[in-house]
Amino acid sequence: EILANIGDSSCVISKRDYDENVLYETSCNLKFSEIEEGYNTTQPIRERGWKYWHQLYNPRQLLILGLFAKKIDEMAENRDEIVIGLSGINRMADWNSKLSVWNVGWDITGNTYLNQALNTLFNYGVRTSESLTTSWNFNINNYNFNSINTVELKDARNINTTCDIWITDPPYADAVNYHELSELFIAWDKKLLKKAFPEWYADSKRALAVRGRGKTFNESMVEIYSNLNKNMPDNGYQVVMFTHQDVKVWAELASILWLSGLQVVSAWNIATETESGGLKNGNYVKGTVLLTLKKRTNTDIIFQDELYDEVKDEVRKQIKSMKDIDDKDNPNFGDSDYQLAAYAASLKVITSYENIEGIDIKQELTREDIENSPITNIINRAVKIAYDCLIPKGFDSMIWKDLKEVERFYIRGLEAESNGSYSLSTYQELAKGFGVKDYKDMLANTKANHARLKTATEYANKGLSKSNSFSETVLRQVLKAIYLSVKEESAMEGRKYLKATYEGEYWDLRSKFIEILEFISRFEHVEHMEHWRTDSHYALILKELIKNDSI
Repeated sequence: EILANIGDSSCVISKRDYDENVLYETSCNLKFSEIEEGYNTTQPIRERGWKYWHQLYNPRQLLILGLFAKKIDEMAENRDEIVIGLSGINRMADWNSKLSVWNVGWDITGNTYLNQALNTLFNYGVRTSESLTTSWNFNINNYNFNSINTVELKDARNINTTCDIWITDPPYADAVNYHELSELFIAWDKKLLKKAFPEWYADSKRALAVRGRGKTFNESMVEIYSNLNKNMPDNGYQVVMFTHQDVKVWAELASILWLSGLQVVSAWNIATETESGGLKNGNYVKGTVLLTLKKRTNTDIIFQDELYDEVKDEVRKQIKSMKDIDDKDNPNFGDSDYQLAAYAASLKVITSYENIEGIDIKQELTREDIENSPITNIINRAVKIAYDCLIPKGFDSMIWKDLKEVERFYIRGLEAESNGSYSLSTYQELAKGFGVKDYKDMLANTKANHARLKTATEYANKGLSKSNSFSETVLRQVLKAIYLSVKEESAMEGRKYLKATYEGEYWDLRSKFIEILEFISRFEHVEHMEHWRTDSHYALILKELIKNDSI
C-alpha cells in the first residue's frame, strides 16, 4: 500500500531506527531532498546526524502528511486546488515535526520555525489527526480584481518586462536566510509544485541567492536595482521595504540605490508589529520603512556641509510627520522606529544629488571600514538630529536643548519606561543616538526585557565621586536631592542640598530644577512604576518648595 506520495522517485524505508527505536517497515514512494549545509541547516546535521529532510519527522508524522499529499494529488481538479492543498501541507509540516516544541502550559505544539534555527529537541509534541485541523483549516481573505497579470519565478537580474511600479523586499544582509528556510517546504512540495507550475523551478536556487555582506552582495544588489530601473518608464516608481537597524547596512543601501540611478523621494514608517500580530519582545522594531524611489534626473553637485543642513531639515520634517500621526496615549512608534526614519530621511537627501563633493560613492560601497565612511557619518548625524527632536511630552524645549546628552538619555529612558518599554535594546539605541558610552552604570536591571534605569534612592550617593559624564550633571544632583528628601522624610533637606551645592548658581538653575522635578513627579501614579512612587512623591514636594522659594 502506498502510504505517501511525495517527491519524484521511489525508495524503501526499512527497519529504520528513528531515535525512538521504532521499527518502521513499509514500501513508500518517498524521497526527500538531502539537507544542504548552511548557516541554519547545519544544526540538525551536526547535532543529530540527519542527512535528509524526512528525518525531521517520525513515522506517524510522515504517514499523516503523506496521506494528505496523496489525497491532494488524487482529488485536486485544477491548479488553484493544488495550491490550496500545498498551503495546508506546508502549515502542517511546520507545526508537526520532531522540532515542534511541546508547550506544557497550553497543551499544544509550537512550530518548526518558531525561530530561524532548526532546534533539535530531547522531546517534542506530535499532533493527532484532529489537532491538525487548526493547521489545515485557515481563512484566505481574497478579492476579485479585474487585471492583466503575469506571475513568474525569475531572477531579478534577468527581468526584461517593463513595469510602472516595482515593489521589492530585499534581503537584510543575511538577517534572514530565505533560501535555507524554504528548503524544508520544497522537500514536501516538489512533486505537486511541478504538477501545478511545470514552468517553475522547484529548488531553492541557493547558488543564485543574494546573500552575505561585502563586495559580492553589494554588486548583486546594484545589478538588480539597476535592472529594475532600466525596466521602468521615466515616470515609474519603486517601493523598497527595509527594516534593519544597522547603520552600516543603511550606508550600503544608500550607495546601492545611488549607483542604480535611483532617488528616494519619500519614506513612510508603517507599524507592522502590533500586539494583535504577536509583537515580539527583545530587540525588534515595530515598523517597516517603505522607501518610494524614482529615476534620479538631478545632475546637481552639493558640498558636504550643505548636505548636512539639508539632512537636518529632512530629518526634522520626517520626525514631525510621524509624531503628528502617532497616537499620543498609545504610541505605535518607538525610538527604534524614529531611528529608522532618520536613516530614511538621510537617504532621501543623499540619493537626490548626482555628485557629493569629496565622496566617491563607488569607492564607498567597496571599502571595508564602512563604519568610518562619510556616508555612515552622515547617517549617524541624522540619528542624533532625530533624538534631539524627540522632546518628552510636556518638557520645556528650551531647557531640553540646554541639557547634556547623558541627561537627555536618562530622561528619554524614563519616558520609554513610562510607556511600558523594558527592552534593553531601547537603552542601547538611546545611548547610540545620544552618544552615551557608559550608560550601563545607570541601569538598575540589564536583563533583555526587564531593563530599567536606577531610581534616585537606588543611586543614593553612588557615583558622585567618580569623574564621569553623569555625575557632573544637574540631573544627577537633583536625584541626590530627591534621595536625601526621602531618606530624611523632608523635602527641605533636598532643597538645602541643592542650595549648598550650587550656591550662587542656584537661582539661575532654578527653572531647570523645577522642570526635571516636574517630569519625575509624573511617575507617582504610573501603575508599572511602583519603584518610583516614593521618589516621585518627594520630587513633587521638592519642586513646589523650589518653585515658591524666594531670596
